[in-house]
Amino acid sequence: MDIDLAKTFLDIVRSGSLIATAERLHLTQTAVTARVKSLESQLECQLFIRNRAGASLTPEGERFVSYATQIVQLWENAKFDVPLPEAKATAVAVGGELALWSPLLLNWVVNLRSTQDASAIQVATGEASHLIDLVHRGVLDITVVYRPEYLPGLKIEQLLEEKLVMVSAALPDPYIYVDWGPAYEKQHDSAFPGRRRAELSIDFGLLALEYLLQHSGTGYFRARVVQRYIEEKKLYLVPNAPEFTYPIFAVYRDSDTSDAVHQALDSLRVTARQNVVWR
Repeated sequence: MDIDLAKTFLDIVRSGSLIATAERLHLTQTAVTARVKSLESQLECQLFIRNRAGASLTPEGERFVSYATQIVQLWENAKFDVPLPEAKATAVAVGGELALWSPLLLNWVVNLRSTQDASAIQVATGEASHLIDLVHRGVLDITVVYRPEYLPGLKIEQLLEEKLVMVSAALPDPYIYVDWGPAYEKQHDSAFPGRRRAELSIDFGLLALEYLLQHSGTGYFRARVVQRYIEEKKLYLVPNAPEFTYPIFAVYRDSDTSDAVHQALDSLRVTARQNVVWR
């Protein structure tokens, strides 16, 4: 069976819509429909009930979900595990949100390279939901995120807790609302009712920080990231402003018994405990 058929099937299951899947996979709706029909023809059963509201699984479709997941998982694992570099006995695949790579995850990868000579290391970046899905499907062994999702078979472990602090440039306007996720949104709304409707909102912290450094404004940022700019007097802590918590989590499969993965987790915990100088 074509692996793309199984991937398309699983994407429709997640999105609930052939149209949404076509957009996500950059295909025409006709192409997605053709893939579904091909899969149904090979399995000799109907997998979806399609209507204006989207696509829902038939009983046969529900039974096929676990098989499709295993097919895709095995294929993704094979693509990475089979062509191992020479002299490497095992492989570890890790991931993390882009905002975490400097320097936490960079230091982790450096530690992995120095402590796991026998393992090939695959590194991925992306949005939390995508990375967690890759762990769930067995494509990644471990990912590090700010926004964990609780899926069956996954274990979520808090690594450390950062602080978000309010800082300003020499010119404090405008107030920049940085979207640090739903948990932060609740904390922010409780402290500053109505202020989330700012004239400038940015959903990526590093971009918002760059704007602040090059222009002006005030906003909430990770304490360890802005510390160097405070010491250099490029940014200033806002007196008496409340601070918010911002935890970081590791996500991995609870059933994973690989020694290489356990060693990678131990390395991550050590890296998180170190006194990291954030940039």
